[in-house]
Parts: sequence; C-alpha cells; structure tokens
Amino acid sequence: MEIILRRPSKDDWAITVDKTALVVIDMQRAFVDKGTPTECVGARELVPKINALAAVCRRLRIPVIFIKATRRIDQLDSGLMNDMYAGDPDDEMRALDGRKGAEFCNGLNIMQDDYIVPKKRYSALIAGSSNLETLLRSLNRDRFIICGVATDVCVGTTTTDGMMLGFKVFFISDLTATLSEERQRVALEVYDRHFAKVMTFDAVMKELAQLAQQVS
Repeated sequence: MEIILRRPSKDDWAITVDKTALVVIDMQRAFVDKGTPTECVGARELVPKINALAAVCRRLRIPVIFIKATRRIDQLDSGLMNDMYAGDPDDEMRALDGRKGAEFCNGLNIMQDDYIVPKKRYSALIAGSSNLETLLRSLNRDRFIICGVATDVCVGTTTTDGMMLGFKVFFISDLTATLSEERQRVALEVYDRHFAKVMTFDAVMKELAQLAQQVS
C-alpha cells in the first residue's frame, strides 16, 4: 500500500497562548496623523481595533510588543533609507529622535507591562535594526500576530524576515494600512502567497476567544 505523506501547510498554523506574541508596527504620528507626508490611508481607524486586540492578548498573557521607528536627528544611522526618501530633515513630523512624528499616535493604549522596541530599519528583524528577535526567542515565542503600518514597508519586511527566520506570522489584513488602496491589495496577495497566514481581524479575535474559553 502506498503511503502518502501530507505536506505541512500554513492552514494548520494556530495561535497559541504559550508560543505567540502580538507585534504592533510603527503606529506613530508620522504615519498616522492626518496630512503628514507619510500618512497611511485609514491608519487612524485601526487604533480602536488594535487596542481591542491588545487587550485580549494581555488577558491571555500573550506578550504585546510595540515597535517604534526612530532614528538619530542627524540620520547617520539611516543607511540607504535616505536615498529612498529624502524628505525635509527639519520636518517635525519625521520619525526621528525627539520629533513629534516619532511619538505613538493619539488613542493607542500602551500598558506598563507591554514591550516597546525601537528600530532603525524598515524591518524590525534585520540584523542591527532592533532587539525584536532576541526578545521573541527569550520569551520562547516561535510565532507572532502582526499589524500596524505600513503594510508593504515596515510590516511587510518584518513579516518576510520573520518567516525566513522560522517564525510563523499571522498577518491581519484589515489591521494594516499603507499609502494607497492599490498597494494594500497587492501587498496582501504577496504575503498570503509567500510569507504569512493572512487573516482578518474578526478571524483572529474569534481564535483568541476560543483560547480564552479553553484557559478559563
């Protein structure tokens, strides 16, 4: 009799209390406030749902990690990113140390026991950008839920690097935003095909609710 071995699939991935973290990317004024050069379409509308998701994770003792894009005022730690987007170096709404743009956006609930991780590159997981990988592994987490901005820049590069480093990534499709709806659509197709398990906010919250019932 021929034995057919079933190939592992991301469809089998599950959010678990003991192995999952929540990673919220760059919900800062530079990317969320109305009228900034790097404003992400619909970013302000994400805040209440991110707060709700984080609250559920805290109740389940799933670590909540806020990634914060910030670089030196003189941008000597920016590498080639300045070649991609020059911007006005004196703009108060840039995500630079001490500038208003680097502040977390209005209404975002960050609690004392949450983790705040600064990063210097688009990806929080590329070497030298932040201590996110060290933190996740120290917390014994091999998977994470990801949301925030921008879908196809910092959220996306952290997702792709995460998968390549062996983390299972649960990408919330309607809890991310970028500079246009077209970019959002294309990005989600790419990440779902190659790098993550793309899920809706409602699907993630349903899975977390089932976990809450199991541990209660």
